[in-house]
Amino acid sequence: MSSDSKDEPYWLERSTAEQQRLAKQHHVWTTAIGYLIHPSIAKTLPENAKIADIGAGTGVWMIETSKASPSTYQFDGYDISDAQFTAKDLLPSNVTLNFGDFKKPFPEELHGKYDMVNIRLIIVSMGKGVWESTLRNVLALLKPGGAIQWVEGDFFVARGFRGTSSTSTGGHTLTKAQIQLNSTLIKRFGYNFPDWTPFYAEAGLENIEEDVLSTDRNPEQRPDFTEVGIGAVFGGLKNLATIKEEGYWTEQQVEEYRAKAIEDMKSGAYLRWDLHVSIGFTPRTAS
Repeated sequence: MSSDSKDEPYWLERSTAEQQRLAKQHHVWTTAIGYLIHPSIAKTLPENAKIADIGAGTGVWMIETSKASPSTYQFDGYDISDAQFTAKDLLPSNVTLNFGDFKKPFPEELHGKYDMVNIRLIIVSMGKGVWESTLRNVLALLKPGGAIQWVEGDFFVARGFRGTSSTSTGGHTLTKAQIQLNSTLIKRFGYNFPDWTPFYAEAGLENIEEDVLSTDRNPEQRPDFTEVGIGAVFGGLKNLATIKEEGYWTEQQVEEYRAKAIEDMKSGAYLRWDLHVSIGFTPRTAS
C-alpha cells in the first residue's frame, strides 16, 4: 500500500486515446445532465465572472462553457499535469490552462479571486480525508458568495445490466470489472464517495443543492456511457496491474476481461451508475 494517499497518481492514462475518451465523456455527461453551469449558479454570476476549473484536463469544459457564456467571463483551468492541455493557440482568448494541485493549498494570490469553481470527475484520485482537504483548498479560491459546482459519478453503485435486445448478455463482466476496480482502489488508498449535503454543510456552504441522475435515464445514451465507462474502468485496471500487488489483475487478465466487457456492450448490455451535481455557496459575510 502507498504510505500516503495524497501521493497517489492519476490512475487513468495521459495519452491521445485518453484525451479522446475524455472529450467523448464530457459530451455524454453534459448531454445527460442538461447544463454546463447549474441554473442556480448561472443566475448569480456577475457580468465579468471569473471561473476556475479544477482538474481541468484538456480544458474541454471551459472551452465549451466559454462558447455558451458572455465573452466577458474569464476561465482559468488548473491541473497537476500539462500532458493533456489543449494547445494555447487553440484556446478561446478568455481561457487559460495552468499548473495547480488541488490536493495542496493554492497560492495566496489566487485566494478570493473567483466567483465560481467547477470540479469534475476527480474521484479516481480521491480517498479518505482527501475530499475534505481538497474542498478546503478550492473554497479558498472563492469570493464571498462564490459558488462551487462539483460533478462526480458514484461508481460504487455501478454495475452491468441486461439490455432490451434478445441477444443481450446479463452484463456480468461489466459488473465484475467495476467491482474489481473499486475494491482495488479501496485497498490501495481508501477510495470512497462523500455524502454531499452534510459534506458541504460541514464546510460552511449555504444554499446547497444536489442533482442526482442515472446514466440509463436516456436509453439512447446507454451505449455511450458504457463505452466511456469501459475505457475508464479498464484504463485504471491496466495501470494498477503494473503495481503487481496480490489480488490485482494482471495485464493479461485486464485485456481478457476487457474483451468480454466489449462483448457485453455489443450484445446490448450496459453499465449504469449515478451522476451527482452538487453545488453550494460561500457565505457573503463572515460569520
